[in-house]
Amino acid sequence: MLKGKVALLLLILPLAISSFSARVFCAEEASAFSRAVAAYKERNLDKALQYARDAVVEHPDHADAYALLGQLYYLRQDLAKAQEAWERALKLAPDRKDVRQALDRLQREAGIEKSLSRSDVYPFVVRYADGQTPVDSGSVRQMLRDVYRQVGQQFEYFPDHPISVLLYPYADFEAVKGLSHQVAGLYDGKIRLPLKPGRTTGQELQRILWHEYTHALVHDLARGNCPMWLNEGIAELQESRVQPLDLSLARKAFEGKRLPAWEQFWKQGYNPSNLEEDYQIAYLMAQYMVKRWSWREMVRFLQRLGQGEAVEDALRAQYRTDLATLDQEWRQWLRRNL
Repeated sequence: MLKGKVALLLLILPLAISSFSARVFCAEEASAFSRAVAAYKERNLDKALQYARDAVVEHPDHADAYALLGQLYYLRQDLAKAQEAWERALKLAPDRKDVRQALDRLQREAGIEKSLSRSDVYPFVVRYADGQTPVDSGSVRQMLRDVYRQVGQQFEYFPDHPISVLLYPYADFEAVKGLSHQVAGLYDGKIRLPLKPGRTTGQELQRILWHEYTHALVHDLARGNCPMWLNEGIAELQESRVQPLDLSLARKAFEGKRLPAWEQFWKQGYNPSNLEEDYQIAYLMAQYMVKRWSWREMVRFLQRLGQGEAVEDALRAQYRTDLATLDQEWRQWLRRNL
C-alpha cells in the first residue's frame, strides 16, 4: 500500500468550455458566457457563477453555458443544481460525452453525500462521515484554518472562492476517485480524503490535507499548467512541514545513477509500481528550486505558467536557467545534501 501519495488535478470540463468560447464568443466580449469563462479561468468562481447564471438566461439553448454552470455548482458541492444544469446541457447537446461522464460521477457521489454531515469553515465547504473521522469536527475545522493560513503564507495567496473538502469512508472514496491505482488522497477540483477505520490518525489526515490543499493553490496560480511532477514535488514540500519524508528510495536511485532527467521526468505519467520513488525525486527537485531561490520565486514561476508561458520560457524569464542546467546543478547539490 502506498503511503500518502496523491493524484494530480483532474478537472472535468474546462477544455471543452475554453475551446467553445474561443470558437464562438471571441467577438462577443460583453456576453455573460465570455465573462463567465474568463472569471472561471481566473479562479474567481463566485463571479463566474453569477455570469454563468446570466448566460443561460441570455442563451437558454446554449449547451456550453449550462455545462459551465453545472461545473461551478459541482465545485461548490451543490450537487442538485449541478445535476439540473448538466441534464439541461445534455438535452441540448446529447453528444457531449464529457457532460455525460460528469453526470455519471455526480450521481455516484450524490448517493454517498446523503450520509455525510456538513461543517463549513471559510472558504471550505466541508462534508464528512460523522463518527468516522479520527478527530472531532471542531478539530477538522481548525486543521482547515491552519492549512489555509500557513500554506497560504508561503504562497502569498489566499483563495476566496469555495473549496470543497470531502472526508469519506474508504470504500466510498474508492467508488468515486476515478483512478485505477491506490492513492491516499485526491484533488480533482475538490479535496477528497479517505478515512480508514483504525488507521487514519489526526496527523495522517493533516499531512494529506496539506498535500492536497497545495495542489489547489498550484492549480489556481498556474491555471492547470504546472508540470505534473513539479506539482507533486511542491505538494510534497508542504506535506513535509507536517511530517518529514523518507528519502531512502531517492537516495538509492541517486547512488545507482538511476535519477531521470528533469525534462523527461516532468512529462512522464504515474507509474503505480514506482510511485514512492518518483514522489521522493519530485520532492528533491522542488526542494532544490526553493532552497536555491525562494518560495516567492517559485510562486512567480507558477504565475508565469498560468499566463501561458511554456516551461522553458518561464524558467529563463524567472530563474535565468533551463531544464538541462537545472538538472546538472541539482545533481551536484544532491552530492552535498542527500
